[in-house]
Amino acid sequence: MIIERFKDIFDNMHDYSFHILGCGAIGSSVATQLVRSGAERFILYDMDTVDVENIGVSQYLEEDIGKDKVYALAEQLKSINVHANITTYYGRFDYDAYSPDLQNKDIVILGFDSMSSRLEAVEIVCNDASARPLFIIDGRMGAEHYQQYTFRKPTIREYKGTWYSDEKGSTEPCNAKATSYCSNMSGSFIVNTIRKLITNQPYHKELSFHFPTMNLDKSKMIA
Repeated sequence: MIIERFKDIFDNMHDYSFHILGCGAIGSSVATQLVRSGAERFILYDMDTVDVENIGVSQYLEEDIGKDKVYALAEQLKSINVHANITTYYGRFDYDAYSPDLQNKDIVILGFDSMSSRLEAVEIVCNDASARPLFIIDGRMGAEHYQQYTFRKPTIREYKGTWYSDEKGSTEPCNAKATSYCSNMSGSFIVNTIRKLITNQPYHKELSFHFPTMNLDKSKMIA
């Protein structure tokens, strides 16, 4: 049983549906750590294929080069837990792509490269109050710096309060200069936050980790 060693810490990941928006460095790290944590329901969204530069920073293998990321990641998750229920969507994320399961508990992970794509996705998933996810977690990653924002019962207005345009941010896409240790740490931070959320533990709404200095800045805990 996958969760045998930590079932006394948490054992309810299987109760939730995880929407991974972007299956690159952040998305693939989060998904593989989630499935090892007992998560079973995944909806993967991406419009890219695995290229050679993805091998060093994402959870893909050389044999995955040329495959659509959603399918390569789905294969990997199935190899960890054959019982995982995985839906893949290859293409641009839009209103037709988002498929919340209103009988389950939806958690959205933002891993798109651009800030404009992230805002557009939030506007889609939060547009209909009846289909709004329980949580959105936005992980923003550079080579040596990771930022994370967590939204419980998210709204577009709340998200815009933390958003900045691609022009005001780095001139590079969010993970253009990614490193393997930053991408792996991003998955760890996000899954740890999810564990706190689903076990009703206090969590940090915002955090920022700087690898050169090993400094972790975080907001006050939210109960």
